[in-house]
Amino acid sequence: MRPDYKSRRASSGASSVASSVRTNDTFDAILASPASSRTSYDSWNSSPRRPENGWQRPAPIKQYRRRRDKGELFKALPDEVLGLILDELRQLHLQPGSTSCATCMMRDLCSVALSSRRLLKVARVALYEDIQLVGADSHTQKKRNKPHYGSRLVLLRRTLRANPEIARLVHTLKAPAVPQGVAVDLYQNLVASVIMACPNFERLVGFYQNHDYSFNRLFHALSTRHKLKEMYWILEASQSQRTRRPSNAVGLLNAEKPKTQEAPGDLLPEQSDEFLDLHGDWEHLETLSIHCLPGATITPISLIPDIVSRLPALKSLHLSHLPFTAFSDANLLSLPSLETLTLSHLPGVTSEGLSSFVRRPSSRSIRKLTLQHVDVGTLPALSQILSNLPKLETFTLVQNTPPVMPSTETIWLFPYLAASSLRKLHWDITDTSAGTKAADDILAKSIETNGFPSLRILRAPNDTDGTFQALCQPMESIETANDKFRGLISRCTSRPSPPATPTTPKSLGKAPSWGLSFPMNDQLFPSKASSNLAQSRLAAQGRLEAARRGPGRFAVNVIADDGTVAKHYDMGSFIGRVESKIQYCLTPDEGATDENGGLLDMADVLGDNGENLRVDGREGCTGRWNTYAGQSVVDKKDRERWWHTERGRWRPVVLS
Repeated sequence: MRPDYKSRRASSGASSVASSVRTNDTFDAILASPASSRTSYDSWNSSPRRPENGWQRPAPIKQYRRRRDKGELFKALPDEVLGLILDELRQLHLQPGSTSCATCMMRDLCSVALSSRRLLKVARVALYEDIQLVGADSHTQKKRNKPHYGSRLVLLRRTLRANPEIARLVHTLKAPAVPQGVAVDLYQNLVASVIMACPNFERLVGFYQNHDYSFNRLFHALSTRHKLKEMYWILEASQSQRTRRPSNAVGLLNAEKPKTQEAPGDLLPEQSDEFLDLHGDWEHLETLSIHCLPGATITPISLIPDIVSRLPALKSLHLSHLPFTAFSDANLLSLPSLETLTLSHLPGVTSEGLSSFVRRPSSRSIRKLTLQHVDVGTLPALSQILSNLPKLETFTLVQNTPPVMPSTETIWLFPYLAASSLRKLHWDITDTSAGTKAADDILAKSIETNGFPSLRILRAPNDTDGTFQALCQPMESIETANDKFRGLISRCTSRPSPPATPTTPKSLGKAPSWGLSFPMNDQLFPSKASSNLAQSRLAAQGRLEAARRGPGRFAVNVIADDGTVAKHYDMGSFIGRVESKIQYCLTPDEGATDENGGLLDMADVLGDNGENLRVDGREGCTGRWNTYAGQSVVDKKDRERWWHTERGRWRPVVLS
């Protein structure tokens, strides 16, 4: 007798429903529970519907949605999406090569803020979070506002003081350069008043002023900003240093080193204490840069370690042109865990100090290390620097003399120099003597034997024999369009200027009284020689063209019917290795120049960076770049509506 499956399924279903009903649950909860039995739409229709057991018709699969109202989807967009759209608009205005400027960008953001209430909040954040005031004020603003300088800063200060919500949005400020004919301290006080109105202020960019260890409202305002993340110190000699003799610590150091024979006088104790107190509230500071102008120093020698100890969030440290009485090997060993470290023109740092520094456990977090004219004397010291930094990704070495191999050392195996995580290497030995060839060969042999497996970019300006170029990927061309005409332009500009005549007045080069002053362009930044990337590109291009004229790597012979060679072709003439992953780079970093070897320096940070319109061949923006529609010009009234005072296209430069 065959078992009755129908009766068994019915009894089991009834018992399950009955047990569910006893729990005082509703039928909807029973159907929604994972233990309930569900079938397809057809099985529901084919099976008998029993209301007493909770059977119901399921909801239809196709649902009809109502038509959305106008603007409903736009209102549903989150603020993050709208913020990304405005960030893209900002990028279109400020990206390199753009014909627009910061004034045009802020004008468009104001238009977006006025277009709808939904966009007001997001556009206000994009407008005030990173404020860029570039160039001189317009004549109309000068007439309306008093004082007659810094009218945009005065209006900004009024807005921030009247609306604390907007003031809390400001994180970064780019203040215009000091106007001509205006006292520097008065203009600094105006910028300081704007900073004091911003409780969440983080960065002051493009407006770097000298500090002579006297009280200054600008630096006092920055010292009160608890969320400050970036600080650049440009130190000049104090009044007491100018009237005192050099430091007495010269005799305590090695007298055999001629570079340590002179040093500026020490600071007064109260000056050192006041300078240290300025760093007391910077718990969020991530980037600190200290640069000494000629005759300046920062003493006592324990002052920099005391400053760094008060900055728990510090990640990047840049030290430039500090005398040996301000920074030495002992200070180097006291540095905390960092990600970026730049040591430039520091006579107090030696190869032994660097070797001891990289062996510390706290130094293993360094990702970018730059050594400019620190003079790493030996290859064993360089080998320890590269091998003891497991997270190092970018390494820069610039010095006049090459590191040498001691007579007591012998290389038995390669690679002698190795760094498994290094991705970018800048190697610039400015002295082209015979010793440079030995250091270059050891580094090239180490690269060839897989000492740098992650290396992707190699920049060697003084590659006289093409040793490093032969290890990288082949390139079709290395020189740029400007390099081809560089020699012709230099010959044209070297002609003597014609004598002054009544038709060529001498006052053409005189700056207008309403212009801006850029004192940083006139200051002396003591720096040793660096390679010129333009000359390096021309030399590399010459080696590449010479290789193409030589015998090829592949030979193609055209055989005639009689078995003789009718034609012969050489193919594959190039420099490099096809299987290599390294790119041979001879272009400068963003914001740097060819004359400085392609590296960013304090001179690049303190320069005008495109704001100065008195530079030959530089044109500013007047806002008329968007008044052209195809081949025709729009109405004259519309053209005047877009016009603004001519201002330069400023671009930020960041050392890290």
